[in-house]
Amino acid sequence: MDIDQSIQESLAGFETLWQRVRGTERPDKQVKESAPIPRFREERAMETFIQAELRAAAFDKALARMFQSKGRAVLLAQAEDAGRRARRLRAEYFIQTGVSYTPGKNCPPVGDKLAALRAALLREERLTQDYTQAAGQTAAPVLQALYADLANGSAAHAQALRNLLILAFR
Repeated sequence: MDIDQSIQESLAGFETLWQRVRGTERPDKQVKESAPIPRFREERAMETFIQAELRAAAFDKALARMFQSKGRAVLLAQAEDAGRRARRLRAEYFIQTGVSYTPGKNCPPVGDKLAALRAALLREERLTQDYTQAAGQTAAPVLQALYADLANGSAAHAQALRNLLILAFR
């Protein structure tokens, strides 16, 4: 394989991605530069999801300080995962709107360890429902796949929190 061919292969999907970034997902048609980009309708929902994931990351990190070994490791891993999910949402938000969205980080008070675990569990269950609902309501296939994946991640987080609660009551 020569260098030119490997470069062409690595750039195979670039045009489609570039069209998404520009907000003009019409690679088969020429788009006039003066054509207005349609307004992204799901902007507020994505902002809410980004905020929720950032709050979840901060909350789980703070809650991890109350645990030892296994519980701490689970909560820190979930905090990292929530941060990754927020970054994925922020990237897609930028692709859809052309604007970078970075809300301030805020962490709700943690309080009692068991009450905080319950709050985190309820948050993940709610996020699972919200992502599933958003996946069903969006017309964008990219967002459907993203929301479905995030719903699965939230469901996995909820199960891990259930397991921590079971361990706490042993």
